[in-house]
Amino acid sequence: MVTSLRKYMVIDLAILALIGCLVELLGIYLFNAMLTATMITSAVSLLMMLISTTRWGYKGLIIAPLLALATIISGRFFNVHAEFKALYDWKLYLVILISLLSFAVNLLWYKKIDYRQTYKKISTTVGICLLDIVVSQLVLSLAYLAFYGQFLLLGFIVWNAFAFVILIIGAIVLSKQGVIVNIKQNLLEREEELELEKKLEFN
Repeated sequence: MVTSLRKYMVIDLAILALIGCLVELLGIYLFNAMLTATMITSAVSLLMMLISTTRWGYKGLIIAPLLALATIISGRFFNVHAEFKALYDWKLYLVILISLLSFAVNLLWYKKIDYRQTYKKISTTVGICLLDIVVSQLVLSLAYLAFYGQFLLLGFIVWNAFAFVILIIGAIVLSKQGVIVNIKQNLLEREEELELEKKLEFN
């Protein structure tokens, strides 16, 4: 089971990373086509991080570097003016990456409130989304302050408003579809059910 679970995890995370990167590239590309971004903006990275950390725990953080890279690449398409040169800086990549890694806070949440209880009600689903928004944007602002000397919390919140909407709506819809689950826990419980069924058959 360990080997099959590991293979499933690799495939699952690869799919999440691929979908996340493609949509992120397209989303920010279209956003910049309408409005040249002067601040860090996101499309689906927040939702992808919520899904991956719920499904695989801390191992789900492994897709963060790819999502951060997709954000940087797509942000460069329309930022051709000299004043936006800083947006190509490797430091900005680290700023975005650090903010995405802050989704590890979900693991602390799940220790207090089981993920099933979290996504059973819309109120708690929205609650964890709001927690992720507050923590990720605060970490983003502090990381930007550390590297660039500016604290732009309000600006980041405004520019990432679209990503927040996607995060909340996506979490509500996908939780109802059974996408936001703890895979390992589900498989273990399924195994226990099968063993119990076998015992009952023999009895």
